Amino acid sequence: MDQRNSLRERIENGDVVYGARASTFSPTIVEIYGELGIDFVWLDFEHMGPSPYDSTVFEELTRAAEVGGIDLFVRLPSGDPPLVRKVLDAGVRNLLIPRVDTADEIRAAVEASRFVYEGEPGERGMASGRSRTWGFTDDYVATEDDEVCVGAMIEKTTAIDELEGILSVSDLGFVFVGPSDLSVQMGHPTNKNHPDVRGQIEEIEAACRSAGVPMGRIENEPDAIEAAVEDGYQIIRMGGDLSSIRSTLEERLRRISR
Repeated sequence: MDQRNSLRERIENGDVVYGARASTFSPTIVEIYGELGIDFVWLDFEHMGPSPYDSTVFEELTRAAEVGGIDLFVRLPSGDPPLVRKVLDAGVRNLLIPRVDTADEIRAAVEASRFVYEGEPGERGMASGRSRTWGFTDDYVATEDDEVCVGAMIEKTTAIDELEGILSVSDLGFVFVGPSDLSVQMGHPTNKNHPDVRGQIEEIEAACRSAGVPMGRIENEPDAIEAAVEDGYQIIRMGGDLSSIRSTLEERLRRISR
C-alpha cells in the first residue's frame, strides 16, 4: 500500500484541497472522483454507511483511492481510541473526529494515532493490516506518524469554550467547522447565517489562524468556495454523488417534455 498522505502534505504546505462526499460508499465513485482530479473523498461513517469497526469495509475503498490517486477523508462516529486504531490499521490516513467537547477528548484520539507522541510512546499499536501492506512494509512505524492526519470538528458550544486548549493539542492536523450543528447548539436550528452563529464562526476562524491550525468547511457554490479560500480555509468539501445525481437529472427532467 502507498504509505504517503498527499492531503496532509499539501495542507501543511499551505495548499488548498477540494473534496466530495461519496454517500454510496462505492469504490467506483472513489475512483471516478480521483480521475476527475478531486483531492479527497469524504466518507461519513458518523451518520450513515457500514460499521467502521469492520475493517474489511475499507479494503476496496483504499484500493480504489490508490488507483484514482485520491485521499480518503473519514468522519468517524467518535474519537474512541480503539476505533481510531482499527480504521488507521485498515489503511485510512485522514480522520475527522465529530462532536468534540474537550481538548482531552481530541488528544486521546490523536495519541491513539501515534507510535510516538510528545516524545513518549503513543497509543498506536503494531498491526499487520493494509496500512502495513499486510506486514510487508519495513518502515511502517517510521512513516505512519509522518503521514496520518487527525482533525477535530468544531460544532458544539462546549468545544468553543475549550477552543484554545483544543487548538494547542500536539499533532492536531486540522479543524473542520460545522455551522449546521453549531446553529442547533446555539438555539438557531438550520439558520447558519444567523448573526450569532456567524459571529461565533468568525471567532473560531480567528483562533485557528492565530494558532496556525488549518481549517476546513463545506461549501457547494463556486462563489462561496472562492470566498472560503480567501478566508483561509484549506480543506473544502464541495457536494457529492447523491446531490450531483439529483441536481443533474432533476434539471434534465424539468427541461424535457413528458
